[in-house]
Amino acid sequence: MNPIVDEPLLKKHDPFSDRFEYLEQLIEGQARILEMISTGEELKVILNEIIQWAERESKDGLLASILLTNYNGERLLHGAAPSLPEDYNNAIHGVAIGPAVGSCGTAAYTKKQVIVEDITTDPLWTNFRSLAETYGLRACWSTPLMAKEGNVLGTFAMYYKQPKKPSLHDLQIIKLLSYTTVIAIEWTRTAEEKKLMAEKEKQDSHKIKLQWQDFYNMLMNAPAMVAVLRGPDHVFELANPMYMKAVGTQRLVLGKTLKEALPEVVEQGFLTILDQVYQTGVPFYGDEVLIKLDKKGTGELDTTYFNFTYQPIKSESGNIEGIFVHAVDITEVSLAKRRAEESERRFRSFVLNAPTPIGIYVGREMRIQTANEAVLKAWEKDKSVIGKTFREALPELEGQPFHDILDNVFTTGIPFEAEEEKVYLMRDGKLSTTYWNFNYTPLKNEQGEIYGVMNTATEVTELVNAKKELMQAQESLKSALEIGGLGTWSMDLSNNRVAYDQPVRNWFGLPDESTTLDEVINRMPASDRERVSKRIQEAIDTQGIYEAEYKVINPHSGRERILYAKGAVVTDENGNAIFLNGINRDITLQRETEKELTRKVELRTLELQKANAELNNLNENLKQFVYVASHDLQEPLRKINLFSDLIQEKTETLDEVQRNYLGKITKAARRMAALIKDLLDFSRTESKEQVLSSTDLNQLVHNVIEDYEVLIQQKKATVNVDTLPVIEAIPLQMNQLFYNLIGNALKFSKPDVQPVIDIQCRKLSAAEVLKHDKLSADHNYLQITVADNGIGFDQKFSDQIFVIFQRLHGKNEYEGTGIGLALCKKIAENHKGIVYGEGKEGNGAQFHVILPYK
Repeated sequence: MNPIVDEPLLKKHDPFSDRFEYLEQLIEGQARILEMISTGEELKVILNEIIQWAERESKDGLLASILLTNYNGERLLHGAAPSLPEDYNNAIHGVAIGPAVGSCGTAAYTKKQVIVEDITTDPLWTNFRSLAETYGLRACWSTPLMAKEGNVLGTFAMYYKQPKKPSLHDLQIIKLLSYTTVIAIEWTRTAEEKKLMAEKEKQDSHKIKLQWQDFYNMLMNAPAMVAVLRGPDHVFELANPMYMKAVGTQRLVLGKTLKEALPEVVEQGFLTILDQVYQTGVPFYGDEVLIKLDKKGTGELDTTYFNFTYQPIKSESGNIEGIFVHAVDITEVSLAKRRAEESERRFRSFVLNAPTPIGIYVGREMRIQTANEAVLKAWEKDKSVIGKTFREALPELEGQPFHDILDNVFTTGIPFEAEEEKVYLMRDGKLSTTYWNFNYTPLKNEQGEIYGVMNTATEVTELVNAKKELMQAQESLKSALEIGGLGTWSMDLSNNRVAYDQPVRNWFGLPDESTTLDEVINRMPASDRERVSKRIQEAIDTQGIYEAEYKVINPHSGRERILYAKGAVVTDENGNAIFLNGINRDITLQRETEKELTRKVELRTLELQKANAELNNLNENLKQFVYVASHDLQEPLRKINLFSDLIQEKTETLDEVQRNYLGKITKAARRMAALIKDLLDFSRTESKEQVLSSTDLNQLVHNVIEDYEVLIQQKKATVNVDTLPVIEAIPLQMNQLFYNLIGNALKFSKPDVQPVIDIQCRKLSAAEVLKHDKLSADHNYLQITVADNGIGFDQKFSDQIFVIFQRLHGKNEYEGTGIGLALCKKIAENHKGIVYGEGKEGNGAQFHVILPYK
């Protein structure tokens, strides 16, 4: 069931529903008592039922009591009080009737109703106060039960355990209960007398007829609709005036069957109900039943609503002889209730469909009875929160003041209103700061009692944040003005008065916070006054921008400043210029700095020209060194190698020591040649004359692998290569890059493990590019990884291995010059890329080369 659509919005507090239910209970209670009377139930049982009826209808802790007069009317005897303590009942049993004898003795004595609101202070209870206080009794209202003849039959008392004053409603209920009790007492006594008179039927027959007439009169004068139907055809034997008024006073119903007297109700199903009651003996209770009656006899049916009871009438032998009809016309109440329900429906529809968040919480625990879509959306909850307490539905509000505020509104009845209140609510799964304008309005029932709180709200988070941003912007502007050496001013064009802030006032040496334009102009040198005045007038005439630079002299300090001014004209709704607003900036230091910078730039230019010439000379010397290293240094090394080889081959008399020395000479010369070659390669990477071209990395890596074919076969190595792209690069340098990386993977392999080299390639995402400071987000990059299963290296040396001449192993362990990885780094940087290594000692290494596609 949808709790928003199907459950009435204020169901628990509908005054018309409460009145209707209460009236229904009274009718049922009275019908039950009358049935007991009519069936000859014992007086004690009837009186106990009346007490229970009264206590059931009370919501204030009523304890009821019925006392009966003794045979001579001088004392009160216990009749019925099942809820009062037995000791108390025993103590007042046989109490004398007289003045100041509590509430009941006095009421029986005065034959008037006695209302004692507070037993502890009322003089009528002086002699019985301690007895009452022993059992916690604080108030007692007693009504004398008067017979038709004027004698007192007893008293009907209502006790409370707190001081209490009866309301008009209470007095009406007391009257009804007392009247019913009198009927029960008189009817029972009449029945008892009837039994006695049965033995003396002749002499008592007249009295019995009178008593039956009294009962008849009681039914005829009952404050409800009463009718008696006899036999299976439901013949009217009795119909009191209230009944006739309800069905139409012009009708003649006595002696007629229901079908003859009220033909319009047959098709409405009531004859079927009566038949069922007559046949089964089971009473029927109708609640707010619609009955259409031809009250005027015109054939036009009036709509009426009734609460009614069909009670079977049984003979002494238990046979059903007829049906007792007891009804109350509740048309006015029912229609009012329907109007209220329609009003409630419209209100509920308004609440549920309102774009403004609205919630209704009932009871002190603030249980959510209604929450429209807007408030559920604001809470980020679904309809499952309806029926939960406010605290259960929004646990994130714990520790915030709203539970206490709601409780205070519920307790005091004083509405609460807040503007731009900070509220921490769950937003997208996170506790977020929000701001709200909201109201807590107490809801009251017909009796003025608070039963709930209505919450209406408007989120103003964006507005509050905008205000904060505006304040921050204003503070930032103020700070910027102060930090930037700026001043503001505004000229009223109606009187040519200029208002300004403190910086402008200090620069010009002006008085107060405003002065005339002439006084401002007079603070300038004569050479600037006419030009500035002309610029101001041009801006006003064209409604354009005013801009000027001028000197100003403070007459008090004599200090001269250079100020820059800029302003704009403000117009009214008719387009007329009304203000010229602008700023001043002290540019004295800027202008002086510009002069100094100009001087320094000229000086620095001369120094740079000299340094550039020296650099050119140095480059020429470097080229000469490269030439010498390339030709002159390598030629002696070739001869050393040549003659060392010849000596070993041609000389047969060399001993082992001599051959060892020659071997060392040859090895040192070759290492020197390799070092010179690597140095030449490294120096060539610095050349800016290299040209980028389309380079197929697949073909290039394939060529390098062919170069290492013999070594790969010797080491039984496996080289796996992904498909590599074509990029813009310097082919020779790319060849050197892969030659060194693949060569290192082969060189640093484990002695007893077949080398496996994997060359993989992938494109980097934009997020991955941003992780590397040296890469540009404007380029697309690829990452080539050369991984091996060799000896690896300790990761703490990952930077050191790319430094020229840095080696992690001795020359005798692994050949090399310590330049290879430094050369790889230089080549990657030449291509606006990077290279880095990852390794673990004994578990291989990975070298990652990141290059742009273009």
